Amino acid sequence: SNEAGAEIEAGNCLPDHKGQGLEAASKYDLEIAPGDNQVLQFFISGSANNKAEAVANFQQIKTKWSTLVVNKKEQYQTIEKTARLTVPDATIQQAFEWTKYASDWLRFEIPGQATGIAAGIPDYPWWFGCDQTYSTRGLVTVGMADFATEIMEGLMSLSESNPSGQIVHEVSTNGAVFNPGNINETPHFIATAWELFCWTGDEAFLTKAYQQTQKGLTWLEAQDKDNNSYPDGHGMMEIHGRNAEMVDVIAYTYEAYEAAAKMAAHFEDEELQKKYAEKAAALKTKINSDWWVPNEASFADFRSDKTKAIELVKGAIVRADTLGKSWSVEDLKVAEASIGKIKSTGVEAYAFYHNWVVNTPLETGAADPEKALLALEIGQKYVNPFGVYVTGIDRKQVDNNPGAFASLKAKESFNYTGAVMTLPTGVQAISAARYGQSDQALDYLQRMVRSFSYAAPGSMYEVSPDYGMVVQAWNIYALARPIVSHFLGIQPEAYRKYIKIQPQLPSAWPEMKLEQLPIGANIIDVAIEKNTYEINQTQDWEIELILPEGVSTVNVNGNSRSMDGNSLGLNSKTNKISW
Repeated sequence: SNEAGAEIEAGNCLPDHKGQGLEAASKYDLEIAPGDNQVLQFFISGSANNKAEAVANFQQIKTKWSTLVVNKKEQYQTIEKTARLTVPDATIQQAFEWTKYASDWLRFEIPGQATGIAAGIPDYPWWFGCDQTYSTRGLVTVGMADFATEIMEGLMSLSESNPSGQIVHEVSTNGAVFNPGNINETPHFIATAWELFCWTGDEAFLTKAYQQTQKGLTWLEAQDKDNNSYPDGHGMMEIHGRNAEMVDVIAYTYEAYEAAAKMAAHFEDEELQKKYAEKAAALKTKINSDWWVPNEASFADFRSDKTKAIELVKGAIVRADTLGKSWSVEDLKVAEASIGKIKSTGVEAYAFYHNWVVNTPLETGAADPEKALLALEIGQKYVNPFGVYVTGIDRKQVDNNPGAFASLKAKESFNYTGAVMTLPTGVQAISAARYGQSDQALDYLQRMVRSFSYAAPGSMYEVSPDYGMVVQAWNIYALARPIVSHFLGIQPEAYRKYIKIQPQLPSAWPEMKLEQLPIGANIIDVAIEKNTYEINQTQDWEIELILPEGVSTVNVNGNSRSMDGNSLGLNSKTNKISW
């Protein structure tokens, strides 16, 4: 409508294309004197139910728009003040702030269905299970836990279409389930649910999530076709044929068992707590034995029998050859020859795609430290100035040569095949930070934010630097998680009014600050300046601070302690202080 209740007649403006939908046009003639101005206001409304509701919506917007604009401004001012970051890197600081705004842009609510975060704009404004869970893990670290809870509850509701307990992969806004779920989404949901509870202490949510967890793990275990503890099927990598035993599925299954054990302990379910804890411990051991490929110094992409491996390596050779990656073709032909010499008919671990998911054992903490450090070193081979390749064999030969890279045209270098994406780069940053390599983690973040506002102001594309979705949901996880959970080391357990803080700042950041971070009913500030730590909180919770070497002063809510002898109450063996 261009006036309250008055319809624009489509007339001869109807489109030629077939299918559902309607287009219309309206024209306006304006005469504007030099130096003068005119304001045109357009109000657009709709309804999923009927015309009367659409007209009522139109009237509401037209009469209340000024109030709504004020409310929107106040909303963004609140977002800006919540989890406000100050760091020595101006680009990262600005990207952190704007990624919070972008997350709010992507929020959508479908009446009668659920609330969610759109996976990406413009092409994917609907639900994807993994995008919801990755985003949740980022949202909690920037004070958007209420939104995160709505997302997770919505995902549970949508997944009721799977009575088995499987978490859905893709659901459109009309409720149609396009994909009932890949294997990775169910364990990732379980681990994310526990993490959300740690940030909120929301008992009602955890009660529902624990029921979903038990059903989900029963379903997940049934996907283990050969009874070797490894569910079979598609994970994050959407490459044809990649439905063997996938490393990200296994890493997230380990993480899910750990989370489920903690849920069971919380609900005093001793039998299930013991069962899940034992499965987590066994799987962690197997990840470091069955999934480690010594000659590659990397965790495997997948495990399969010889026949499946040859099929996949041949597909990889075709891919690399099509993309003109001669170095990859040579490496893959060597791998093909070595597979051909294998006499065993059993299942083996293979690492020749070098997909980003080989880092998920590091992301989840399943990797042994010595293996993690080797894998991090190998991982630096599969990067360019914007971050980590989704599939390592797609790397350009010149990517480790900045001068040669600078001569390339972006549009010739970036697309969905041969892509560098923010999520793999963020996972690599998290992996490095988790194993104490903060400088390396910061390098990955700096690569990632080179695409900040590259083409869309205030945003980072899905594919770096400027391809795919202009706004991407999981960017909040990729950027905020390594900064808040690892550089500042904030690890809450809101359900027992406890916060562990174990900072490990990059050497280039001798100071950083995060203000007004909500954790359950508490709000904390953490400020680090050289050798002085200052922490404030609004509630009287226990804070355990694990200090790096050289700290001279700690101040918690005005209670200052210096590092003279044991006046800090410092445990000399652990460098821990508790309030």
